[in-house]
Amino acid sequence: MSGSRWFDKSLVLRDGVRLISRIWLPDGNGPWPALLMRQPYGKEIASTITYSHPEWWASKGYMVIIQDVRGMGSSEGVFNGFSQEASDTSETHEWVRSLEECNGKLGLYGFSYQGFTQLTGESNSKPPDCLSPAMTGMNIKDHWCSDGGAYWWHNNIAWGLQISALKMKRENKFFEWEKIRLALENKSYLREGIDTLKKYDPSSFVLEWLENLNNASPFEEFKPISTWIKQPMLIIGGLWDPHLKGAFDLYKQSKEAGGNPEIIIGNATHLNWWEGSQESLLKFFDKYLKSDEKLNSKNLKDEKKIWNISLNKWEELDNKFHPEFIFGLKSDGTANIEVEDGSLTINSKGSGWFIIVSDPWRPTPSDGGHLGPNPGSFNRNIIDKRLDVGVFQTNYFEEDQYFTGVPKLEILVKSDQPNFDICLALSLVEEGNEKVNQFSTGFLRVKNSKISEECIYQITMQPTNICLIKGSRLRLSISAAAYPAIGVNPGFGEGNIGAPSANHRIITLSFSLNKTFMKMTPFFSK
Repeated sequence: MSGSRWFDKSLVLRDGVRLISRIWLPDGNGPWPALLMRQPYGKEIASTITYSHPEWWASKGYMVIIQDVRGMGSSEGVFNGFSQEASDTSETHEWVRSLEECNGKLGLYGFSYQGFTQLTGESNSKPPDCLSPAMTGMNIKDHWCSDGGAYWWHNNIAWGLQISALKMKRENKFFEWEKIRLALENKSYLREGIDTLKKYDPSSFVLEWLENLNNASPFEEFKPISTWIKQPMLIIGGLWDPHLKGAFDLYKQSKEAGGNPEIIIGNATHLNWWEGSQESLLKFFDKYLKSDEKLNSKNLKDEKKIWNISLNKWEELDNKFHPEFIFGLKSDGTANIEVEDGSLTINSKGSGWFIIVSDPWRPTPSDGGHLGPNPGSFNRNIIDKRLDVGVFQTNYFEEDQYFTGVPKLEILVKSDQPNFDICLALSLVEEGNEKVNQFSTGFLRVKNSKISEECIYQITMQPTNICLIKGSRLRLSISAAAYPAIGVNPGFGEGNIGAPSANHRIITLSFSLNKTFMKMTPFFSK
């Protein structure tokens, strides 16, 4: 075991607030390159749910600093979320570089909120030497809060309550902590979570996000500093991570700023990563932070790879896009009843129609994917047997076909209510139709539509990389709910989005398929 040492150290910011960090040092005499993570969950945990413990990084020759952000953990101040981080990040960088144990080289690591804190700073401050934002994005509305304007119900409320519980613990409000914890354990947060947040943490940013979506208000904008994202950067994403679009967006922004980022999109959910992720990160840091080894590092090739879901292997990820097929949808009106009625036809126009009725008493459930309560691959065979789900599938593939990029569906719909949701799932169906392997999902929330008037809507799904294996079928499932990933649409107004209530209306959606098609678009769209 490493003989590394650790101690706590404080930084007093310009405004007088004191931030506390835990620092781990390697054996021997420094100075050393520094790895910094700024996070709200407790410096002692150090994101060990996804990363090796700081002792491991110290054993590899790095000084590791895990800092409690303002208003969380042992740090002073009030936690206000994303907007507070820019100046605190830049001041922390300057402080870390000034520590006698640091040799002046600074690398950043961390995922989710800790990924965001790597990307926000004061525009005139010195960039880090390298950074590795993981499972994160910069656009609050599209990368943190919603898909197609549909609020991430389960994800946002569960996360908001976790942050609130940390605040309650910090303030010694143990009764309130117990209430929050119980709501998560017994799943009552899906029904009562918003009210719980309003009661115990009314300033929670997830409440602000919901209000912004409901009122079509603008979201606070955060943009990465171009001088920072030109620096060596390893972007880490997961095929089942809700922030995956943020990872691709960050890659594109870095390229546009003149950077040459590395990117790894793995077989990972937000919290469960792949074996070898730490070694990839260590190679990256060694390449850019250990100057004495730079001559050797020139032979290390840049990582630009993505996992193939069905072939179970890594593939090169580049900006090339080979247009594949466009799928038409066909049904004689029973795509939600007979699995063989709904068809996906390659490079052929759609035709026909089907209708689904969304009953709020028994909303179409969701699981797996990037937003479900149990993210990842999921067999949706039972869900697809429901009559409130339209199912369309190809014939058996006669040869392997690559299905890589961002799937999009354009569909002609009319509704008997002004507000409704369209929820999609793509699956690879094995022979016999018993295993329906869901691999991508997508959502759209429509508001204030004209009742019984047909409109074309576009729904964007989760980016994916899969081989449609010979002898399998591709299936598209369409529903009007995906609970609890997305709150149930009440059919009208702005209130009551979430758990089913007595005020929720039955929603009937009629789909015309003659102008309906699905296609793939590139990961890095213009």
